[in-house]
Amino acid sequence: MAGVSQRYGDVTALADADLVIRRGELLAIVGPSGSGKSTLLNIMGTLSRPSGGTVRIDGHDVEDLSDRELSALRAGTIGFVFQQFHLSPGVTALDSVSDGLLYGGARRAERRAAAERALRRVGLGDRLRHEPHQLSGGEKQRVAIARAVLGGPSPASGTGGEGGGGGGEGPKLLLADEPTGALDSRSGAAVLELLHDLHRAGTTVVIITHDRDIAASLPREVRLRDGHIEHDARPPGGAPSRHAAPAPPGALPPSAPSPGAPSASSAPAPQDAPHRASAGGVR
Repeated sequence: MAGVSQRYGDVTALADADLVIRRGELLAIVGPSGSGKSTLLNIMGTLSRPSGGTVRIDGHDVEDLSDRELSALRAGTIGFVFQQFHLSPGVTALDSVSDGLLYGGARRAERRAAAERALRRVGLGDRLRHEPHQLSGGEKQRVAIARAVLGGPSPASGTGGEGGGGGGEGPKLLLADEPTGALDSRSGAAVLELLHDLHRAGTTVVIITHDRDIAASLPREVRLRDGHIEHDARPPGGAPSRHAAPAPPGALPPSAPSPGAPSASSAPAPQDAPHRASAGGVR
């Protein structure tokens, strides 16, 4: 992202934001309520277009893409996890995940096999046929993560509107909006560990949170206040992101040839970087 702003009438929700995120990063975007976190997430996830500035994902300028092309880019690149689980009553965990692949062209058996693999990956191999009322809060969030990893639709797209691929590798960028906000501390810790596992496997993970403790535990912390990025740096003692490749000063994220390609390029920001941080793979 470069110089990105979002205005709603006389209200500026995001002002002149720059953020670069390179492949394989794990970072937190943190700020109080009303700081612009959700606005930034919607723009990074291409759920809304900014009022001004440039957003690039894998070399694609979002402004140049049609709605159809943007949906294809989002479906093949980005997964969403929200504080609310968005699981339908009476639908099993297996079907909740496999239904996200309905529009990807895969046959039912393939969809269900991919969904089962995803659920086992998040530790729910023994909960495949459990309905939401039979799952704990932490288990519901893990179902939502499994669905996101397969590139399932976000709630904003309706049921299956942007379905994700045919059960392939899933999105390379995972945007998690307050993923522990509705959980007790033990379940929240388990969900965070799962997000760390996905990161270690190569997924770029961005956690949007108001919890400063969570943010401080991650390799990079971006702070928002009143629509401005006021801080972008690793916390003291923070280790470099496991998969993020170093880049020379001023280097831009690499471009990808097509909307199905790997996700938002993201680069660790230098310690105490200026407020004009740039938005990742999003740029």
